[in-house]
Amino acid sequence: MKRARLFLGLFLVVCAVSALIYWELNGREKVLMDQVLVARETILPGTVITGDMFMESGILEDNKIDGALEPNRLNEVLGKVAKQKIIKKAQVTHEYFLDNEFYLNEGESVFKILPEWIYLYSSSLRRGDYVDIYEFGKHVKLGTYRVAFVKDKNDIEVRDVNLESSSILDRTDSTSIISHIEIITNLNEYEEILKSVQNSTFAGLLIVQRGEA
Repeated sequence: MKRARLFLGLFLVVCAVSALIYWELNGREKVLMDQVLVARETILPGTVITGDMFMESGILEDNKIDGALEPNRLNEVLGKVAKQKIIKKAQVTHEYFLDNEFYLNEGESVFKILPEWIYLYSSSLRRGDYVDIYEFGKHVKLGTYRVAFVKDKNDIEVRDVNLESSSILDRTDSTSIISHIEIITNLNEYEEILKSVQNSTFAGLLIVQRGEA
């Protein structure tokens, strides 16, 4: 009888210790804290959002930001792009994201404007900008295009050093020097650019960056 009581006592102690450990590791967070999405790693502006970029974390109600996304709402931001820099373990709201406007209509693709074709361009050109392309010296407009990529001579994307803003006039420093751009268009429109490039009087393309709306 005494042995049975001893085992029962030990069992109760083990249960109590286990419950205490569980409370400290998981229970306290689940009961006293709200579960929200936080960034697993720092996310840069313009990054397309995928599910593995976030994790679930417990936040005290006083520390929870207005509109913080909960884990069951992750699908609402998948496929969107980061509007701003999101630091590691930061909470997020819908205001941190933009709809991903990079898509290809039927018949469209991404075409390179080679560096030797370009006569003049702005050093503040970035992915997502709209540009008007002219044949320099003739004032002949070849079209308006969306910039898919802005690359340096090593074919690495050129980005802003100032990651907090995408405003054209705030693009004072970049990660590298622009070598060429790639635009979204269709084959027929790209062939018109090629015709200009192959013309014996061709002087270069003037790439005019469009102002912000």
